Amino acid sequence: MVDFEIRGLSFYYPNEEKPALKNIDLKINNGEFTVICGRSGSGKSTLLRMLKPELSPRGKKEGEIVFFGQSEKDFSRRASAEKIGYLLQNTQYQTVTHSVRTELAFGLENLGLDSKTIRLRIAEIAAYFSLESILDKKISELSGGKKQMVCLASILAMHPKTVIFDEPASQLDPVSAESLLSAAHKMCRENGITVIMTEHRLQNVIPMADRLIVLEDGGIIADTSPRKLDTRLFSENEFINLSMPAPMRIFSALHADGELPLTVGEARKRLNDILKNKVIYRGEKKSPSGNSEKYAIEAKNLYFSYDRQQFVLNNFSLKVPVGSFFTLLGANAAGKSTAIGVISGLLPCKSGKVIINGKDIRKYKASELYNGTVAVLPQNPESLFSGNTLLEDLEAAASCLKLSKEDKRKRLEEITQLTEISHLCGRHPYDLSGGELQRAALCIVLLKEPEIIFMDEPTKGMDSVFKRQFAKIIKELCSSGVTVIQVSHDTEFTAEYADMCAMVFDGTCAYIAPKDEFFASNFFYTTNANKIARDHFPEAVTESEVISLCIKSLQG
Repeated sequence: MVDFEIRGLSFYYPNEEKPALKNIDLKINNGEFTVICGRSGSGKSTLLRMLKPELSPRGKKEGEIVFFGQSEKDFSRRASAEKIGYLLQNTQYQTVTHSVRTELAFGLENLGLDSKTIRLRIAEIAAYFSLESILDKKISELSGGKKQMVCLASILAMHPKTVIFDEPASQLDPVSAESLLSAAHKMCRENGITVIMTEHRLQNVIPMADRLIVLEDGGIIADTSPRKLDTRLFSENEFINLSMPAPMRIFSALHADGELPLTVGEARKRLNDILKNKVIYRGEKKSPSGNSEKYAIEAKNLYFSYDRQQFVLNNFSLKVPVGSFFTLLGANAAGKSTAIGVISGLLPCKSGKVIINGKDIRKYKASELYNGTVAVLPQNPESLFSGNTLLEDLEAAASCLKLSKEDKRKRLEEITQLTEISHLCGRHPYDLSGGELQRAALCIVLLKEPEIIFMDEPTKGMDSVFKRQFAKIIKELCSSGVTVIQVSHDTEFTAEYADMCAMVFDGTCAYIAPKDEFFASNFFYTTNANKIARDHFPEAVTESEVISLCIKSLQG
């Protein structure tokens, strides 16, 4: 059976000459787990939204989509609600009630089901997802991972045929993300529910997929089983080379025979086989990164509570050298975002001390602190936009620059080109994809020209190609003396580009070290590349390091 049949689909956003989708021909079969990936702006989110008619974007459409054997004009809103679930990446826009129990009931009530059926469905889905203990909790009290699980449970309670996931793990820590993806995989395999998912973090989702579809400039460039992805594409296509999971990237670079491994376990076994009886080249021992004696940020003995009952920050202390790229890692609800909220002045420093550039933060006026000293890229960048077009918001951000009108215009052009959003300036901010909106938010922060930048999950929604450009921007900022501190769950990006890392646990910094030492010393909270190769190259933490050491060992 075919759930969706897409025939010659092209789509143009209003006032855009270039199509967001072009001539898409695609069949998605019942019970398949399909992953759709590509660069930000490649058409992924547009395609997904068109598979949920009530979310279909405004614009010019050519071609047709057949839904479960019905044309779009014959496919009712009720049928869409019953048969197609859609999980957004941001639960803030998905939840509509105040408690878990009422959230689970909301969709069922709107379908007009009787109270007995609703109680049964809630009981079943709560047991399936182990939600019994939180049924009467407020949605606002839940962690990001729990909120996503509740949203998914409320969708599944309606017994859909297909569930569409739009970057569901982008705001979750690795453990919560794996839990959500495992739930998606289980419902596909055990219940025959079709799963269609877009993701930028492909490490965990690719091994679950039956099918991998890669989009580029609105068209399909690959549609295959992940194991059978043409290895020539790794050298021919930048996105594929930078985005595929570590096992695939490592073994495509080594030109190993056979199908590509998809999991860490498969890759570790294959690596043991090919390095058997080889003299292992360990590489040069890494020297620890030097620290500046001058600190841009000093947080001393911070305590913070939202409800006066439980401390979110519990004797939190931290020093960040001037010009460094510093990362806070750890599980959801460990206190990372709260820490940068307090240190950046967005949350009040009630107990303890925050020193910014040698000055107590409480002695700064807001106009001084946020006008050239500190800037914050929030976890939800939508809060930075209020204009009818992206250009309006960017011009408002540039207005604070002490430059002539012409120089402001030139600076704006320079930063929009740097962040690769020049072609999006005429769009409404909420018409942008998650990755495009993240780049636009970065543009606003850069226009403020601060000395210290705080970023909460900055790579969320970014494709791997732009991540490299983003890293270049950060390194250039740091080399000019700007200090960057980020909260991140992106271990691969952090291992590649950060200077220092701190593990936040239970409201305090449990461990701080240079990035190479940090990931090499961790057993679980480390990169997949390190997990694959640690038996042979324990200090290697990135794919490029593993590939280089493997090649030298194989060459003898």
